[in-house]
Amino acid sequence: METTGTRELRINAVELLRQPGSTRQVDVAVTGTDLDVVHEALAGDLEVDVLLTAMNDGIVVRGEVRVPWSRPCRRCLRALSGVAAAEIDELHQVEIIDEDAYPILDNQLNLAPTARQSALLELDEERLCTEDCAGLCAQCGIDLNTQTCDCDNEVKDHRWAALDGLVLDD
Repeated sequence: METTGTRELRINAVELLRQPGSTRQVDVAVTGTDLDVVHEALAGDLEVDVLLTAMNDGIVVRGEVRVPWSRPCRRCLRALSGVAAAEIDELHQVEIIDEDAYPILDNQLNLAPTARQSALLELDEERLCTEDCAGLCAQCGIDLNTQTCDCDNEVKDHRWAALDGLVLDD
């Protein structure tokens, strides 16, 4: 059964296409469950805010999908949260003329797949607490952003270990 959230993302394309140049604003919040967005980083409802503009040969969809997220820093595991915004700029056509266009099926413009895809792409992005995050010590696990340790963190390539004792004559 279609929920209220996804129903609001189905737009009657016939109305818009009757008057080229006409616009329609769509600003709706939907749950991840409504769009079948299952992701551990999702931290609330998705917001779809787009402007639909009718053209002679289709409908241009421009705007953004905002996705609240919460996940650890990929280096130091500090808890992070924020809102990611994915830009949308698409052309939908009844008869596909432009190879990059999306189809309008059954005289309906369905924004749910676009919102779902944009949300999942944004949620999969790995985040850092800061660009210069030092991360955790590989030996003792201490947070190198706040403390230092005396561990030997030199990166060694064990494939060359046999050459460590090699003495060359100059």
